[in-house]
Amino acid sequence: MRIFILFIPFMCLIISCNKKIKTNNVDFKKTIDSLKTELANSNSKVQLLKKEIKIKTEVRKKYQVVYNNEKFSSFFWNFMTDSTFQLERINFPLEYITWKDQLGGDIDTIKLTKEHWKYNSFYINTASERTQIYDNFDLNLRPTNERVIHWYGVETGGDSKYYFSGKNGKWYLIKKEQLGD
Repeated sequence: MRIFILFIPFMCLIISCNKKIKTNNVDFKKTIDSLKTELANSNSKVQLLKKEIKIKTEVRKKYQVVYNNEKFSSFFWNFMTDSTFQLERINFPLEYITWKDQLGGDIDTIKLTKEHWKYNSFYINTASERTQIYDNFDLNLRPTNERVIHWYGVETGGDSKYYFSGKNGKWYLIKKEQLGD
Protein backbone atom coordinates (compact mmCIF):
# COMPACT_ATOMS: atom_id res chain seq x y z
CA MET A 1 0.00 0.00 0.00
CA ARG A 2 2.85 2.29 0.72
CA ILE A 3 4.11 1.79 -2.74
CA PHE A 4 0.71 2.64 -4.07
CA ILE A 5 0.57 5.78 -1.95
CA LEU A 6 4.00 6.79 -3.18
CA PHE A 7 3.17 5.79 -6.71
CA ILE A 8 0.08 8.02 -7.01
CA PRO A 9 1.85 11.31 -6.15
CA PHE A 10 4.76 10.28 -8.33
CA MET A 11 2.42 9.64 -11.29
CA CYS A 12 0.67 12.95 -10.69
CA LEU A 13 4.00 14.70 -10.71
CA ILE A 14 5.03 13.02 -13.96
CA ILE A 15 1.69 13.80 -15.59
CA SER A 16 1.83 17.45 -14.57
CA CYS A 17 5.42 17.75 -15.78
CA ASN A 18 4.49 16.08 -19.05
CA LYS A 19 1.66 18.60 -19.57
CA LYS A 20 4.06 21.45 -18.92
CA ILE A 21 6.59 19.99 -21.33
CA LYS A 22 3.87 19.56 -23.98
CA THR A 23 2.59 23.07 -23.31
CA ASN A 24 6.10 24.46 -23.48
CA ASN A 25 6.73 22.54 -26.71
CA VAL A 26 3.55 23.95 -28.24
CA ASP A 27 4.47 27.48 -27.12
CA PHE A 28 8.00 26.97 -28.37
CA LYS A 29 6.73 25.74 -31.76
CA LYS A 30 4.36 28.73 -32.00
CA THR A 31 7.23 31.08 -31.20
CA ILE A 32 9.45 29.45 -33.80
CA ASP A 33 6.66 29.57 -36.41
CA SER A 34 5.98 33.26 -35.73
CA LEU A 35 9.70 34.01 -35.94
CA LYS A 36 9.92 32.15 -39.27
CA THR A 37 6.96 34.14 -40.57
CA GLU A 38 8.54 37.40 -39.40
CA LEU A 39 11.82 36.42 -41.01
CA ALA A 40 10.08 35.60 -44.31
CA ASN A 41 8.24 38.95 -44.22
CA SER A 42 11.49 40.73 -43.45
CA ASN A 43 13.22 38.98 -46.35
CA SER A 44 10.37 40.03 -48.65
CA LYS A 45 10.69 43.62 -47.45
CA VAL A 46 14.45 43.51 -47.96
CA GLN A 47 14.00 42.22 -51.50
CA LEU A 48 11.47 44.98 -52.25
CA LEU A 49 13.81 47.61 -50.83
CA LYS A 50 16.70 46.25 -52.90
CA LYS A 51 14.57 46.48 -56.05
CA GLU A 52 13.49 50.01 -55.14
CA ILE A 53 17.10 51.07 -54.53
CA LYS A 54 18.14 49.54 -57.84
CA ILE A 55 15.37 51.38 -59.70
CA LYS A 56 16.19 54.68 -57.98
CA THR A 57 19.88 54.22 -58.75
CA GLU A 58 19.13 53.55 -62.43
CA VAL A 59 16.83 56.58 -62.59
CA ARG A 60 19.42 58.75 -60.84
CA LYS A 61 22.12 57.62 -63.30
CA LYS A 62 19.79 58.34 -66.21
CA TYR A 63 18.97 61.82 -64.97
CA GLN A 64 22.55 62.63 -64.06
CA VAL A 65 23.31 62.37 -67.75
CA VAL A 66 20.11 64.17 -68.75
CA TYR A 67 20.60 67.05 -66.32
CA ASN A 68 24.27 67.37 -67.16
CA ASN A 69 23.70 70.20 -69.66
CA GLU A 70 25.83 73.22 -70.25
CA LYS A 71 25.13 76.07 -67.86
CA PHE A 72 21.89 77.70 -69.02
CA SER A 73 23.01 81.28 -68.34
CA SER A 74 26.13 80.81 -70.51
CA PHE A 75 24.10 79.12 -73.22
CA PHE A 76 21.47 81.86 -73.18
CA TRP A 77 24.07 84.62 -73.44
CA ASN A 78 25.46 82.96 -76.58
CA PHE A 79 21.92 82.39 -77.84
CA MET A 80 21.12 86.11 -77.45
CA THR A 81 24.34 87.49 -78.90
CA ASP A 82 25.28 85.10 -81.71
CA SER A 83 22.83 84.70 -84.62
CA THR A 84 24.65 81.64 -86.02
CA PHE A 85 24.65 79.96 -82.61
CA GLN A 86 20.96 80.81 -82.24
CA LEU A 87 20.08 79.06 -85.52
CA GLU A 88 22.11 76.00 -84.52
CA ARG A 89 20.27 75.71 -81.20
CA ILE A 90 16.68 75.87 -82.42
CA ASN A 91 14.84 72.62 -82.97
CA PHE A 92 13.33 73.25 -86.44
CA PRO A 93 10.56 73.16 -87.43
CA LEU A 94 9.82 75.25 -84.35
CA GLU A 95 6.36 75.05 -82.83
CA TYR A 96 5.00 78.60 -82.71
CA ILE A 97 1.72 79.30 -80.89
CA THR A 98 0.00 82.61 -81.55
CA TRP A 99 -3.36 84.18 -82.36
CA LYS A 100 -4.82 82.94 -85.64
CA ASP A 101 -6.48 86.08 -87.04
CA GLN A 102 -6.96 88.55 -84.23
CA LEU A 103 -6.09 89.09 -80.60
CA GLY A 104 -8.39 87.06 -78.36
CA GLY A 105 -9.63 84.91 -81.26
CA ASP A 106 -8.63 81.38 -82.12
CA ILE A 107 -5.16 80.16 -81.25
CA ASP A 108 -3.05 78.75 -84.06
CA THR A 109 0.02 76.51 -83.98
CA ILE A 110 2.49 77.12 -86.79
CA LYS A 111 5.65 75.21 -87.61
CA LEU A 112 8.41 77.77 -88.27
CA THR A 113 11.21 76.69 -90.57
CA LYS A 114 14.78 77.96 -90.45
CA GLU A 115 14.05 80.28 -93.39
CA HIS A 116 11.20 82.00 -91.49
CA TRP A 117 13.07 82.51 -88.24
CA LYS A 118 14.13 86.06 -87.47
CA TYR A 119 17.12 86.56 -85.21
CA ASN A 120 15.96 87.57 -81.73
CA SER A 121 18.40 89.34 -79.42
CA PHE A 122 16.00 88.99 -76.46
CA TYR A 123 16.86 92.48 -75.24
CA ILE A 124 14.01 94.43 -73.68
CA ASN A 125 14.62 98.07 -72.89
CA THR A 126 11.29 99.15 -71.45
CA ALA A 127 10.63 99.51 -67.74
CA SER A 128 7.09 98.15 -68.13
CA GLU A 129 8.18 94.58 -68.95
CA ARG A 130 9.61 91.95 -66.67
CA THR A 131 11.55 88.78 -67.42
CA GLN A 132 11.29 85.55 -65.48
CA ILE A 133 13.28 82.43 -66.33
CA TYR A 134 11.68 79.18 -65.15
CA ASP A 135 13.34 75.79 -64.99
CA ASN A 136 10.40 73.78 -66.35
CA PHE A 137 7.31 74.01 -68.51
CA ASP A 138 4.97 74.19 -65.49
CA LEU A 139 6.48 77.56 -64.57
CA ASN A 140 7.74 76.30 -61.20
CA LEU A 141 11.28 76.38 -59.90
CA ARG A 142 12.71 72.89 -59.48
CA PRO A 143 15.61 70.92 -61.00
CA THR A 144 14.52 69.76 -64.45
CA ASN A 145 15.84 69.58 -67.96
CA GLU A 146 13.50 72.35 -69.07
CA ARG A 147 13.61 76.13 -69.00
CA VAL A 148 11.02 78.73 -69.95
CA ILE A 149 11.79 82.36 -70.54
CA HIS A 150 8.61 84.33 -70.02
CA TRP A 151 8.30 87.97 -70.98
CA TYR A 152 5.15 89.73 -69.96
CA GLY A 153 4.19 93.36 -70.12
CA VAL A 154 2.99 94.87 -66.87
CA GLU A 155 1.01 97.57 -68.68
CA THR A 156 1.63 96.73 -72.34
CA GLY A 157 -0.14 93.37 -72.50
CA GLY A 158 2.89 91.62 -73.99
CA ASP A 159 3.18 87.90 -73.30
CA SER A 160 5.87 85.71 -74.87
CA LYS A 161 7.25 82.38 -73.72
CA TYR A 162 10.30 80.59 -75.08
CA TYR A 163 10.59 76.91 -74.16
CA PHE A 164 14.05 75.32 -73.96
CA SER A 165 14.92 71.68 -73.45
CA GLY A 166 18.25 70.03 -72.66
CA LYS A 167 19.26 67.23 -75.03
CA ASN A 168 22.61 65.44 -75.16
CA GLY A 169 24.18 68.00 -72.83
CA LYS A 170 23.06 71.03 -74.86
CA TRP A 171 20.14 73.44 -74.65
CA TYR A 172 17.70 73.93 -77.55
CA LEU A 173 14.74 76.20 -78.18
CA ILE A 174 11.85 73.84 -78.89
CA LYS A 175 8.74 76.06 -78.78
CA LYS A 176 7.69 79.71 -78.89
CA GLU A 177 4.37 81.04 -77.62
CA GLN A 178 3.24 84.60 -78.25
CA LEU A 179 -0.26 85.36 -76.95
CA GLY A 180 0.08 88.98 -75.87
CA ASP A 181 -1.17 92.16 -77.50
